[in-house]
Amino acid sequence: MLTEKEEIKIISNAKQKNIRDPNRSREPFNRIFHDFFRDTKFQDGLYLDLGAGHYDFGEIVRKKGGECHCVDKDPAVVELGCHKGFHVIEHDIKNINSNVIQGKYDGVFNKFSLNAFWSWREDGRQEELVANLANLVKPEGWAWIAPWNGVPKKDLLSKKEIERVVSLQKELFLSHRFECITLTKRQSEIYGLTGTIENNVIFTKNLNCWI
Repeated sequence: MLTEKEEIKIISNAKQKNIRDPNRSREPFNRIFHDFFRDTKFQDGLYLDLGAGHYDFGEIVRKKGGECHCVDKDPAVVELGCHKGFHVIEHDIKNINSNVIQGKYDGVFNKFSLNAFWSWREDGRQEELVANLANLVKPEGWAWIAPWNGVPKKDLLSKKEIERVVSLQKELFLSHRFECITLTKRQSEIYGLTGTIENNVIFTKNLNCWI
């Protein structure tokens, strides 16, 4: 939730309607931290948030003594991050790679801004994206990736094709030693992972989950 007048003014120019809402609750992030990061130490670590929104993840990391870098392509979100004092990289996460992000991180977080259907016609691009995401994590680091797998043009894809795309995404993350957690409807709601999507999954790496 944003309360400062300047922050509210900045985010009012965001491209997505839900991001423009300054009253969005931070409670889903509190639940995520409780259920996935209960025994994770953030002190003095360096973390990456892909699709920063209101910087809820970054703010919690700060309170826990860590540093958070953020990536977003929306100029308003970038401006908000700079106003809050975060190191922000203005870039489309569709094309994220080691040339854009220098170095590796102790943890990589992404909540609902990664979509398997960005490249449903080109499996090689999805393979490259997942590989690039995995490459951002230190060998002993963790990852928490909750994709928003909404079909942009559903009339163009058959049910079989939709299933193939989400299955490929899962297969690719598993090949990089991620675990796949399929959420119940209730879990999706409390973590703020709801909407018109094809599946509710979280891909994690090196995390002890309490769900």
